[in-house]
Parts: sequence; C-alpha cells; structure tokens
Amino acid sequence: MKKLLYIVGALMLLVPAVAQAQSLPFVAAETDAASLGTAGANLVQTGSVANASFSNAAAIPFSEQTMDVAAGYTMWQPVSSNILNVGAAFNLKKKFGVAVGFQYGMNPAYDVTNSSGAVTGQFSPSDMHVNVGLAWRFLPFLSLGANIGYATSSLAEGHSYGALAADVFAMAKFGGLKVTAGVANVGTTVKDAAGNEFCIPGSIAVGAGYSKVFGEKNGIDVLVDADYYFSGWMAVAAGAAYTYNDLVSVRVGYRYGGESPVPSYASVGAGVKLLGIKLDAAYLISSSPIGNTLALSLGYTF
Repeated sequence: MKKLLYIVGALMLLVPAVAQAQSLPFVAAETDAASLGTAGANLVQTGSVANASFSNAAAIPFSEQTMDVAAGYTMWQPVSSNILNVGAAFNLKKKFGVAVGFQYGMNPAYDVTNSSGAVTGQFSPSDMHVNVGLAWRFLPFLSLGANIGYATSSLAEGHSYGALAADVFAMAKFGGLKVTAGVANVGTTVKDAAGNEFCIPGSIAVGAGYSKVFGEKNGIDVLVDADYYFSGWMAVAAGAAYTYNDLVSVRVGYRYGGESPVPSYASVGAGVKLLGIKLDAAYLISSSPIGNTLALSLGYTF
C-alpha cells in the first residue's frame, strides 16, 4: 500500500493534463520555444529544425540551413515541472537529414512517508526522452523521415518505467506550401507496479504550412497541425508568425487539446536572429494548469 501511495502521488505531479489510461504523456508535449509560440504547430518545421527528432525529421531536407542546434528551458506554470531540451539537425545537400535530441524533465518533489505517516524524506520525480531521426528527400518535392527514441519516468524511489517511441512521416513541398502526414509516438506499452499495462499517447498526425515573403523583407508563415490519438481524442493547433528581414519574429497560436494529454491554450512568442544566433521565447495563456508557462531557447544555425 505504501508503494502504491508513492506512485499515485508522483503521477499527480508529473503533467497537469494526464488523461485516462495513458503513460508517459510528456512525449506528446512540445517544449521548443519557437514551436510553442505557434501553439505547437510545428510538423512542417517552418522555423527551427533543431528539434526535428521530437516532431518530424522529414522536414530537415527542405530546410535552407545546413546545421541547426538549439538548447531550451521550459518552465511549466512556471512553478511546476521544468524541462531542459537540446537538439541538433544536419542537412546534407538538401537530400539527407540527421537529427538528435534530449529532454530532461524535473518535477516537483513530494514528501515520502512511512507506514506510520511520518515523513522520512523527499523524492523528485523526473522524465527523460532521447531521440534520433533520419530523413531522405528522394524526389525534389517529397521526403520521408523517421524518429526513434526512448522515454522514461522515475516516479518514486525504485519505481521507474519506460517505452520505445517512434514517428514516421512523409512530407511534400510545393512552392510556399508544405504538407505532411504520418504517425507520432507509436511505441511499446509500459506496466505499472501492479502489472497494469498502459499505452503511450500515439496518434495519426497531419500538418500544413504556407510561407510567403512580401517586399523582400516581410515574411509570413501560417501553420496548422492536427492529431487523432489512438485513444479517440482529437487535438488541433494553429499558429502564425511574422518575420522582418530574417531578423525579428513575432508569433501567435492556439491549441485545442480536448481530452488529449496536452490541454487547450493560446500562445504568444517572439524571436531574434543575428549572425546565425537565435533567441526565442514563448508564453502560454490558459485557464488550465499549464497557464503562465514560459519557454526560452538559444540556438545557432548556418
């Protein structure tokens, strides 16, 4: 009974939006600041591809950059879970792409008690997600990409679990229009301490984006993503970004989360880019527990 209470307490602290019988819900949550600025509508990767290993590796060969690296810090709520993320993507001759990524979530500590109810210490739950991605642009307008990784949660002393997760996407580009479709977070199941089996939040995902430059210095991106989770949930994210002279960007977005692992929220964001160095920030607006979340990222591209 004592072990069960520890696990239940940790689960309540992990992610504010855990829904029904899902495990490792953080694999469905966006943490990159540039993407959060458009409410997580990032499948066609109109912005940075440094975190493509956590979204859509098929976008890498369509990038104008050869190398993109980024590191970020997301402060959920902002006094709840904090997440460190780093990622890199390499674009070889706009034909092949390689990406790697690492995320580490630090969740609030809780008191550990013994059978008498006395506090014997504290435990800080943590999450980790490691991914690698590969992409191949086999036609001028069409590419394929796949990510595979491992996600794990440490819920209590001596109690952790993990699962393999993969994404597979096809992506096409026609002028300023990009479209993509595939499956996200398809992986193995996990078992809790009682032997119950749970699935990770896998989904069928589609995305589209349109980019246009006006007067040589004014760029506009319009993005939309949709996920149909295998559990029957539906989520849609839409966002827009304006960039002046490839220097300053402002972003807005809205995500309808429904009963999915990530609840509904609106977002605003901004970014600056100078000499290949990028600094991005995003702020989430919501009545749910993820309201007031702040995300920052620093990157370099060439």
